[in-house]
Amino acid sequence: MNERNSSRKYLWLLLFIILICIVGAGIAVTFFKKEKTEPPVLTANFIDASKIEKISKFRSCQGHTVVPQNESESKRNMKHYLVVLPEYTGKQVEVYAPFNGIVNSIGARPEQGLEGEIWLGVRGSEWAVSFQHLYVLDTLTEGQKIKAGDLIGHIANKGIDLVYAVGSREVKMIDGYASPYSAIDSIFSHMTDQVFNEYVGEHVKTRDDLIWTKAYRDQNPCEYRNTEGGLNDIAHPEDWVVME
Repeated sequence: MNERNSSRKYLWLLLFIILICIVGAGIAVTFFKKEKTEPPVLTANFIDASKIEKISKFRSCQGHTVVPQNESESKRNMKHYLVVLPEYTGKQVEVYAPFNGIVNSIGARPEQGLEGEIWLGVRGSEWAVSFQHLYVLDTLTEGQKIKAGDLIGHIANKGIDLVYAVGSREVKMIDGYASPYSAIDSIFSHMTDQVFNEYVGEHVKTRDDLIWTKAYRDQNPCEYRNTEGGLNDIAHPEDWVVME
């Protein structure tokens, strides 16, 4: 009889342990799901759109090679160049935080002509937004929380570079370019309709008007003007979208 009672106790104990494991696993799954955040969505414009002269298309032949490290794409620029109107050149046009998030990093490489760069992201997501060629506010620090619409800096000269990407801890040389990105996308694919509508005009009706598809660029490859990943920007005026 004692053996039977003892067996029942062990059985109940085993069932209790299994139940605790199931509940614990459920809590863990829920926790990690909450920790994983979707890529940031731009809910506010980062600049007064009326001050923009033109924007280079995603996968343009402008500037230099900018591609992800996995070599799925090459010989193209997967960032956007944003140029202000001539009357605003050198006027330090304001740049604002486009969403609620945090300052991932702040840096400057004056030896490469990069006055300042700031990465903004959201906790739990690898994706972030980089603004390059601007004077970052001295009051901002890495890890600081920011809100959509907060002033983060001023354009240093005639424009800024916009990068929406997943950064990598190491750089990889691709076609003469030291790629620091493991994935890149167009920033215009990650903003609300309300924000995007500020760019709509005679030459911009949809987001596709600011993006070359991979198939198009593969069929219409860019050309190099030097051996350091410089692209042939002069021969591709169609890469620029004039804002009106």
